[in-house]
Amino acid sequence: MRPCPKCKTVTLAPLDPARPADPEVVPPSRCVHCKGVWLPHEAVEHHQVSAAVDVAVADPATDALPGFCPRCRSLLTRARVERETHPFWLDKCGSCGGFWFDAGEFAAIASSEWLDHLDDLWDPVWRKRVREKRAEQRHLEELERALGKETVQHLLAAVRALKHHENRALGLSFLIEELRKP
Repeated sequence: MRPCPKCKTVTLAPLDPARPADPEVVPPSRCVHCKGVWLPHEAVEHHQVSAAVDVAVADPATDALPGFCPRCRSLLTRARVERETHPFWLDKCGSCGGFWFDAGEFAAIASSEWLDHLDDLWDPVWRKRVREKRAEQRHLEELERALGKETVQHLLAAVRALKHHENRALGLSFLIEELRKP
């Protein structure tokens, strides 16, 4: 066993106890105390671990704790995973690229689009694009609530029809004039 990044005690046990012990490698592991999961970068990248390894729910206080990499003892850096329900901080080693998931976080990541973009969570440009896409989606949802789904679909069809038309300004002015008529 190795030290858990969050508990700071020697409670990190390999998920596969039959795997031969290599002192230089920290295999996919789980803390027997806090139920957090350590995954080397390659295990996540190659989808070598099932979300079923992560069945517990973390103590919210655990998410606030800083952690140290169980492999190289570097400080883990954090990135915010924005979700509609229960956003959380994900921890990553800047040296070896391994990830620490507090209990329940890997299951949440594995069931979302984030699994294939974990490294991108630390990229501000990618995060900005994701925020903008979500804001656009929320805007469309607000329009649907205010105008109705059918009306929004017609508006989007008009936008698609005019967007690249050479006389789109003429089409837009026609719509405005038609809307001004009593």
